[in-house]
Parts: sequence; C-alpha cells; structure tokens
Amino acid sequence: MTKNINVEELEKLNDYCSKLYLSTWKSVYHTKVTAESSESAKTTARREAQRDAVDATFVNCLLNFYPQVNEKEIWAAIGRVHKINLANMSELGIDESIQQEVYDRCISAHQSWIKASGHSFERYIANLNNDILKKNEIRFILQAELTELIKKKVLKNTPEDIHGLGSWGKDFDLYAIQTIHGNTRVFGCIQSKTSIRDRIGRDRAFSENAMDALFWSVAVTLDGDFLNMPEFIHMVNGGGSYGTNSWHGMYAMSGIPDHNDRIYKTSEKLDIFIEHAIQASDQFIADRRMLGRDWKAAVSE
Repeated sequence: MTKNINVEELEKLNDYCSKLYLSTWKSVYHTKVTAESSESAKTTARREAQRDAVDATFVNCLLNFYPQVNEKEIWAAIGRVHKINLANMSELGIDESIQQEVYDRCISAHQSWIKASGHSFERYIANLNNDILKKNEIRFILQAELTELIKKKVLKNTPEDIHGLGSWGKDFDLYAIQTIHGNTRVFGCIQSKTSIRDRIGRDRAFSENAMDALFWSVAVTLDGDFLNMPEFIHMVNGGGSYGTNSWHGMYAMSGIPDHNDRIYKTSEKLDIFIEHAIQASDQFIADRRMLGRDWKAAVSE
C-alpha cells in the first residue's frame, strides 16, 4: 500500500471516477428505460445502472491508478460519486459544479450530529437524578471522571481491576461506581449509544472482556429496533452462532415491544437499568466471583 499519495494523482482519480461512473450509469439506465417505463421499472434500472457503474469504475481505476493510488483511496473516490449520484441533487436544482461541496458539508454535519448526540446521551445517563441510586450511593460516571479517579488513586478496586480499567480506554462510555463508608469502587462498565447497530460487533468483544474480569457489563440505547432481528438477539442472549451471551443486559428505550431474555425495554427514566445496577452492585459486594457471564439480574413483576 502506498504511504504518500500524490495530491495531483488523487485529483485525476476523482475526476476520472466521476466521469466514468456517470457515463456508465447514464448509458445503462437509458438503454433500459423508455418514456413508457413504469416507476418500478425505472427503480430497477437505477439499481442495475448503479451496480454496473460501480463495477466498471472500480476495475478501470485499478488498471489506471494502482499502485500509485491505493485501493482504499480508489474505493473512497468511487463511494463519493456513487453517493452524490444517489442523492440526485440535480433534481433539486443544485449545479453539478457544487454537488461535491454540498455532499461534503452534509456528511460533516451528519458526523457532527452523531458525535454530539452520543455525548448528550452519555451525559443524560450520568446525570440521572434518582433517589434509589442516591440511597445506594451509586453513580454513573463518564470516562473522563474515571480517568481522574485512577490518576488520583482514589479507587479501592484491586490493582488488577485498575490496570484493566485504565487499559480499556474508550471501550466503554460510562462506568458504574459505588461508595461505601467513603470507599469508592467501580463495579460496572456501560456502553451507551443512540443506536449501536453499526458498532455492536466491536462493542461485543469489549463487553465480554469486562464480564470475564467480573464487572457488570451492559449497554443502553435509545433506538433498539435492530434488537428485533435474530442475529442481534442471539448476539446479546447467546444462541445461533453465539455460544454465550455478550452482555449481562441490553436496555432499549424504544424500538422493542417488551423484554426478551437479557434484552430489556426500559422507560426514559431507565428504571429497570437502575434496578439491575443495584442488584449488580450487591452481587459485587456479596460474592463477586458469581458476577461472570452467567450472572443475570432478576426482573421484578
């Protein structure tokens, strides 16, 4: 793979991609569509034209630009023109000369929103104002606060715990801590996402690490729609190609009708999540050895 990519070569690549993709797309589309074609036929033709345009552009870019430009850059260039074509900005009266700029601005805004909304949701959980949590001296803290507690050597966890917590970095978004007689310990690791579908495979490995280290490991999401799909149900609960559960529990505020084993429907107050946090903290104190993957919180009727 080329380490230093020539800017001029990239500009040539982008220009080449745009022209070849669009010419291929138009050629395929117009051979399949007539003035009498139905909307269904036009939709099918668009898909076929997009597929052929991607295939033709990828092959020809490899032949003409590789290895001076690597596969990743080639694929990214094709991706940009493909997405702009799908957006069909010409129908909105946006001139072709500025469609790339409009697309880039939209992507930047979207990425900014993902980051901002995710951080807002983390703060929402960290700022939960609940009398039961206060009574049990439990708080949910952000990664930055955990880092500060470790730095100040405030935590009363074992050295092995602290080493693990310190090495996990951004694997978790929040941590559950409990303070008893002035002694503060981390007992839980929490992943919080507005929607975690795209990252769930990676997050699964992190969660399993925490469970194996005898921490309560859970995930909380605003949108649990994907948890209706068998693959993700198995990933959370165990089953199918997954030999065991990958979280102690996953809590969704929307998208699911009811509980499903370790998948829990929770209110905006995260009531069942809080209830299970208390059960996990009790188990951590009473006999932490039982807080392995098999541990499961009880659901009150």
